[in-house]
Amino acid sequence: MYNHSSNTEGQLGMKKIKILLAFLAILLAGCTNQVGGDYFFNHIDQIEQEIDQSNWDKIAVQTDELKKMYKKNRWKIQLLGDEGEYEELHISINILIAAVLEEDSTSARLELATVRSILEDIYSL
Repeated sequence: MYNHSSNTEGQLGMKKIKILLAFLAILLAGCTNQVGGDYFFNHIDQIEQEIDQSNWDKIAVQTDELKKMYKKNRWKIQLLGDEGEYEELHISINILIAAVLEEDSTSARLELATVRSILEDIYSL
């Protein structure tokens, strides 16, 4: 005799697995869109190039954009890093902004390197 209920349970199990795999694929695909550090690192590279040119007005705009990027992605950074890292990142971005306002290229370069280092630590996992 054919057991209809076990066949239905098997089909249900396969559907659950397919749904789970689809969900994971969507989740992972969503995580690759501007979540990774490349978004930050590319922006930092642009700021470094502008410091080489001493274009302080443009650097000020870019550092403000960096701060906005941080605020927009803070929850993601909090998931990836520990509390000390994301708080230190926030402080370093603010120090960078102050150095740019003073047009202090040495301090701006040092703080930008600190920002990069913190982000590398956060995204190294």
